[in-house]
Parts: sequence; C-alpha cells; structure tokens
Amino acid sequence: MGKKIIVAGLFSVICSTAFAQDWKPLNAEGIVAALSERALVYEDGERQTFRESGRTTYSVGAGDSQGSWRAEGDQYCSNWPPAMTWSCYAFEWDAESGRLRFVSASGDVTVGTYVKE
Repeated sequence: MGKKIIVAGLFSVICSTAFAQDWKPLNAEGIVAALSERALVYEDGERQTFRESGRTTYSVGAGDSQGSWRAEGDQYCSNWPPAMTWSCYAFEWDAESGRLRFVSASGDVTVGTYVKE
C-alpha cells in the first residue's frame, strides 16, 4: 500500500512538472510588440492576423471576419463590427512554450501560438 502511494505521488509530481506553465501578464507595450504584424493559430485551428494599424482578421474555415484591436490599460481589446463596443482581455505569455493566451473577465481562456511563416 505504501509503495502505491509513493509511486502515485511521484507520478503526480512528474506530470505536473511536464505540464507546468508559467503564464506572465504583458503590459500594453508588450501586447503591441507580441501581436503587431503577427498571426496566431488557436487550439481549434482558427487563425487571427494582427496588423500594426490596429486591423485584425479572424479566419474560420473559408470565411474571414474583419475587426480592430488595440492595447488598453494592459489588456488586449478587440471590436468586431457590427458591434459598437470593445471587449477586453488579460493577455499572457508562456516563455517556455511560446504560447499566448487571452483571458476574459469571466475566466474563459483562448490559447494561441505564432504561425510559422
């Protein structure tokens, strides 16, 4: 019985280390630097391109949606017409994996990686 507990504990430590992520919030300047003239692919395969001008294109299947983005108060914010309001998200980066994530006020998380050109 004691060996099973030790093995289970060791397995737990190994797994948590292997999947550990160190998400760091980026400030407005870091958000702009991370996204300007870059593209991300999300875990569901959808893609988003960010232009320095503040324009963004979200590609889903065969369709594209045009919107706007900006960094405001150390958050990533976007607007997708015909909506008039902006939605803002905490923006974080994991240096080890190179992944980026957007976290909504309600806690929803979207994770993306840079598209390799």
